[in-house]
Amino acid sequence: MAAPKKTTKTVAAKAVKEDVKRVEEKAEAVKDAPVAEKEEKAPAAKAAAKKPVAKKDPKATVVFQFAGKEIVAKDILSQAQKDYTNSHKDVEIKTIELYIVAEEHAAYYVVNGEESPEFKIML
Repeated sequence: MAAPKKTTKTVAAKAVKEDVKRVEEKAEAVKDAPVAEKEEKAPAAKAAAKKPVAKKDPKATVVFQFAGKEIVAKDILSQAQKDYTNSHKDVEIKTIELYIVAEEHAAYYVVNGEESPEFKIML
């Protein structure tokens, strides 16, 4: 007697059962795996997922040396801003330029494109 012919439905059902069995076996293997192996895999995944760190500008200081003096440019700039705001209370500083003239032991500043001989800081 000849063997009964297998239908497509029977073959598909058998394949699904085999796939389910393989998945269950893998799940059991993961459950039985030591904890140390799980921890080793996690840092590798995290390392790959890290975003590149944005580069920041380095901390910078400009020091002007002349005639035995050391002048920190940031300090002179702060003095110029304070001097301007004391005499121009209602004006917002949008731009400020600082010019250090060593021969005169002075720094001149220009605010918002406005210059004046009065805009002077003695060093």
